[in-house]
Amino acid sequence: MIGRLRSGMEAIGPVRMAFVCSLLLSAFAVWNAPLLNRDGMFYVEWAQDIVDHGMDGARQYGLLLAVLPAAIAAIGALTSLSLEAAAHLLNALLMAGACSLLVAIVRRRLPEAAWIACLVVLAMPGYNEYRGQVLREYGLWFFGLLALWLAMRWEASGRWREALACQLAVLCAALFRIEALAYFPALMLWQALASPAGTRLRRVLMIGCLPLAGAALAATLLGSGLVEMPSRLAHLSQAFNPLAKSQAFNEMAGRMSDLLFGHKYTREEAAYVLFFGLLTIIPVKFLKMSSVFVVPMAYAFAGRPLRAVLAGWQPLGWIFLAHVLVLAAYVTYHFFLVGRYVGMLNLLAVPVVAAGLSALMRRFPRWRGFMIVLAVLALLANVVSLSPKSTQIADAGKWLAAQRVEATRLYIENPRIAYYAGLRYAGRKPLSREELAQALAEDRYDMLVLEAPGRERGDFDAWLSANHLKVVRQFPGKAGSAVIVAIPAGAQASPAITQRSRSNTGPSE
Repeated sequence: MIGRLRSGMEAIGPVRMAFVCSLLLSAFAVWNAPLLNRDGMFYVEWAQDIVDHGMDGARQYGLLLAVLPAAIAAIGALTSLSLEAAAHLLNALLMAGACSLLVAIVRRRLPEAAWIACLVVLAMPGYNEYRGQVLREYGLWFFGLLALWLAMRWEASGRWREALACQLAVLCAALFRIEALAYFPALMLWQALASPAGTRLRRVLMIGCLPLAGAALAATLLGSGLVEMPSRLAHLSQAFNPLAKSQAFNEMAGRMSDLLFGHKYTREEAAYVLFFGLLTIIPVKFLKMSSVFVVPMAYAFAGRPLRAVLAGWQPLGWIFLAHVLVLAAYVTYHFFLVGRYVGMLNLLAVPVVAAGLSALMRRFPRWRGFMIVLAVLALLANVVSLSPKSTQIADAGKWLAAQRVEATRLYIENPRIAYYAGLRYAGRKPLSREELAQALAEDRYDMLVLEAPGRERGDFDAWLSANHLKVVRQFPGKAGSAVIVAIPAGAQASPAITQRSRSNTGPSE
C-alpha cells in the first residue's frame, strides 16, 4: 500500500503536487472564511465598475492599480462566475503557480529536497495564512518568482529568450505591486558581480535592457513635459526621497520625544530610536511569520558562511535584499508595515528552509516523522480555525438588503455591512459619535446600523438612550459584540422590519 502510494506520488511529481494541493488549500480557506477582506471588497466593486462602464470604470482609481480588478472582471465574464468567486479563483491560481515555481527552483538546484520543499511551501505561515483573502500580493508573488525561475534558466542557457521573459515577468509583477521594479537593479547587480570577466557588461545589458530603455524613455518624456508622472510612481519615489523622508521623520521623532522622553539627552536620540525601532519590524515580522521553520532555516546556515549558502540559489539573495530595502523605505516613510508585505521574504526563504530541513532529516533520521507532523500541523493551522465564525456582519448585510430603506436615509457604520447589503463599500467614511449625534438631531437618518462593543456596553447603551434611539434588530457576535439596527424612538418601524424582528430576534439574542 505504501509502495503504491509512493509510486503514485512520484508519477505526479512534487511540482504538480504543490499546484494541486495549493488549490485545495485555497478552496478550503475560502470556504472557512466567513467574510471577504476589506481590500477584496474594494477590488470586487471596482471589477463591477469595469464590467458596467469599461475603461471609464478602470480609470476610477488609477490605471496602475486596475490590473487586478480588470483581471477579475475578465474571469467573471469568461466563466460566468460571480466577481467574488472569480477573484478567489484568480488568487488561488496565482498562489498555486507561485508554490509550483518554488518547488521547481528547489528541484533544479537541490533535487533531493524537492518533496520537502513541496511540504514547506504549503505550510509556511508567512503567506499561506492569507489564502482566504483577495489581494494584489498574489500577482507580485507569482510573477516575482517566475522572474527568479527564468533568471536561473537564463544563467544556464544565456539565451535572449529567457532574459527578455524574465524582465517581462518583473514588469507583470510591477503591475500588481509597483515595488517589484526594485528587482531590476537587483538582477543587474547580480550579473555585474557574478559574471565572468569580459562578459559582465554584455550580461548586465541582457538582463536589464528593458528597464534601461524604459527609464531612458520615461526620463525623456517627463523631462520634456509631454507626460506627467503617475501618482503611484510619484508616491513611491517619495518613500525613497531622503529630503521628504527626513522632514517627516523629524516631525514624528519630535512628537515621540515630547510624549515619551523626558531627559534632554534622550530626546536628542529620538530620531535614532525611531529609525532603528522601525527597521526591526522587518526581521521581527519575518521570523514570526516563519514560525517553526525558523529552526531549519537557521540550520541551513549552521557552520557555513552566508555567501556560500546563498551562492547556489542566486539571484534569490539579491531579490531578497531588494525587497528588504523596499520594506525599509516603506516602513520609515509610512511608520507601519502590514504582515503580508513581508510575505515575499518568506516565499524567497523556502528554498533555504527546504535545504535546512532536508539536512536536519539526514542528521536526525529518528525525528523525521516528528518534523513532518509538525510541518503538517503548521499547514493545517494556516487554513483551519477552531474558533466560532463571526457572521454578524454578513447576516446584518443580508438582512438589510431585504429591507426597503432609502440609501440616503440609512447610516451604516461598518462599510463591510454595506457590501453585503448590496450597497457601495468604497467611499464610506464612518462618523464619530459626536458627528452622528448631530446628524440625528438634524433628522438626516431613518435607520442606523451600528457595531456595539463587547466590553463597556453600558456606554454604548447610554449613547443610544441619549440620542433617543431604539433597537429593532441585533446580530450577536463574539465576546458580547453585536451589530445593532436602531431607529429614532419617535419613528415607526415598517411592518416588514417588525415582523422579521419578532420572528428572528429571539434565537439570535
